Amino acid sequence: MRGDRALWQLGSAFTAAVIVVFIGLTLTAVPGVGAAETGFDQLLREHLTPTALLIASGIGVLLEPAGGLAILVTIGAVVWWRSDRVAAMQFVAIAGVSWVSVEPVKLLVQRPRPVLAGVHHAVESWSYPSGHVALVTALVLGLVAVTHGKARVQVAAVGTVVVVVVATSRLALGVHYPTDVLAAIVWTSAVWVVVRHIALTQIGAGRAGSRRGPTAVAGLRPRSLVGKARDR
Repeated sequence: MRGDRALWQLGSAFTAAVIVVFIGLTLTAVPGVGAAETGFDQLLREHLTPTALLIASGIGVLLEPAGGLAILVTIGAVVWWRSDRVAAMQFVAIAGVSWVSVEPVKLLVQRPRPVLAGVHHAVESWSYPSGHVALVTALVLGLVAVTHGKARVQVAAVGTVVVVVVATSRLALGVHYPTDVLAAIVWTSAVWVVVRHIALTQIGAGRAGSRRGPTAVAGLRPRSLVGKARDR
């Protein structure tokens, strides 16, 4: 039964990934759709204060590749401190691969950035999917994979807000179309399903024979972020 569920999840993830690529290629081939999407960006931009736009710019700078890598490593170190080395390795592998996986899609789809009046793009990379949104989505899902119970619910709740804020900031700055940010969330989630399955199975397998005793690979309960807090 568990094997059937895993196959269904992996199959669904593959299907979602294929759909994301297909939609991206279609959007690039039919630029008129993007022109219609820019209306939403412009509307959002007009209703945000200068302070909000400044914050959006700050978020953009913080989540550039160098900053994103620093955040990934920092969170991984915290996971190691609060849990153990295996959980940290799982987090870094899951979040890292899920994040960088959008780059091949960008190169394949090659969708240009939106063109908005009064907005100059310093960004030179392709637009679809959004790398910034992919990063925060991957970080949240990586933490979801190594937490349990109340902690997992809290991570999911706070993480959802963070993803929405980052997605909104990218649209307000006019550097992405709405479909770019949606595609980033769907694609990253699909890759996460696959990478999570591999990471929790392969990396977690080393725990079974350790002195800490056997661990349910998908659970990580004996040394999870929640478990260690209880031990204290």
